[in-house]
Amino acid sequence: MRIRFQLPFASIALPPVPLAGSIRAYITKDTTRGSNARAEGPQINRYPASVYCGIAWYLEGTSEQLGADLEPVRTLPATLLLGPQTRPLATRNSGPVRTFGVIFHPHAFHRLTGLDISTLVDGLLPAHGVLPPAWVTLCEAVRHAPSDGERMVLVEDFVASHAPQRFGAANPGAGAGAVRWMRELQAHAASTGLGSSLRSLERHVRAWAGQPLRRLGWLSRAEATLTQARVHSEASGQAPRWHDVALGAGYADQAHLCRETQRVTGQSPAELARRVEGEDESYWFYRLWS
Repeated sequence: MRIRFQLPFASIALPPVPLAGSIRAYITKDTTRGSNARAEGPQINRYPASVYCGIAWYLEGTSEQLGADLEPVRTLPATLLLGPQTRPLATRNSGPVRTFGVIFHPHAFHRLTGLDISTLVDGLLPAHGVLPPAWVTLCEAVRHAPSDGERMVLVEDFVASHAPQRFGAANPGAGAGAVRWMRELQAHAASTGLGSSLRSLERHVRAWAGQPLRRLGWLSRAEATLTQARVHSEASGQAPRWHDVALGAGYADQAHLCRETQRVTGQSPAELARRVEGEDESYWFYRLWS
């Protein structure tokens, strides 16, 4: 049985433990049917900066990338390859949509595809124009599968048959996933001797994960800190004390946490919490992810 977390119109599902070192999660969204149907107009979707790679299938409906001013930039491909994002991202659906997506740890995606992840950073690319032929075949099979469950099985069978778990199987819990894989990445570099030279380590990490170690570090810490703060707040029934959260997570002070949260989400921690806990549906991904 899969571990799932659900909203009325979206869900996150975690992979089997043996594949959790490659697949971070699946994200589905459906606003086309029943009480989830939203015909009142375009929907904005907000996402944080991220260390992960992913593939998203628009099974029904379309979406467009928005700029910082929320003006349209371009229509997104029906099968979308997402690289690691260094800044918050916003998209808008022109109407109801049904989507299926899979999120990969970047070093695993590098190993599976042979792609240099640094070439994908901030990319929102047509998957068929970038991925190797076997992956294109997988993308078509996923698109035409009769259910999301069968789509997950297709992805998992493909991953299991194409890559040994050289980094080990991660704990699939949602908590500090980005921090966990960062530690695994550093341990792998050390075990292969790549950590003996800082320049060599940085070069290999860019190919595996797309970004410098320093940026990976603050992106990973911000994800873990904000997720844990929301979990603790919901458990206690009290708003986070951001000064205590910052010090507990290793930030120099609350201002340091605020700066990094702004870089990752576009909001201060308090404002982000207010929007996530409120009725602004554009922050649905944040609710689901944490």
